[in-house]
Amino acid sequence: MKTSLFLLGSVLLFGFVQSALAINSDITLTPPSLVDTSGQKISDFHSGQQIGVESTLTNNGESEQKFTYLVQVMDRNGGTDFLEGFSASMLPNQSFTASQVWIPKTPGQYTLEVFVWNSLSSAIPLTDVLHTTITVN
Repeated sequence: MKTSLFLLGSVLLFGFVQSALAINSDITLTPPSLVDTSGQKISDFHSGQQIGVESTLTNNGESEQKFTYLVQVMDRNGGTDFLEGFSASMLPNQSFTASQVWIPKTPGQYTLEVFVWNSLSSAIPLTDVLHTTITVN
């Protein structure tokens, strides 16, 4: 399995090119939708355009769940073009729509990955990594 190394603030992250298996978690994650600045789904992408990478997380458990939502965008060579995320928590049976905005600088093919971990410091996956590929004109 190929690994990549990321430095986010002062936290060192290991990104896995293949999906890491999630622990048995009560969190579910919808496949990422790509949206414009008004939240409308888009399917045509251009360099310089703001693209929201949006997923809905649901806590199906009976207790509060902390999580970190991360979006990574890789270029066709596997280089990281974008890596952003945030941490929050959800109450039992709560759903949460998470989004990160990426602005592609150059045309090309990109792979978008969405991760949900329990935290940045321990990076234990709560869901499988979801992937989608797009072409930016």
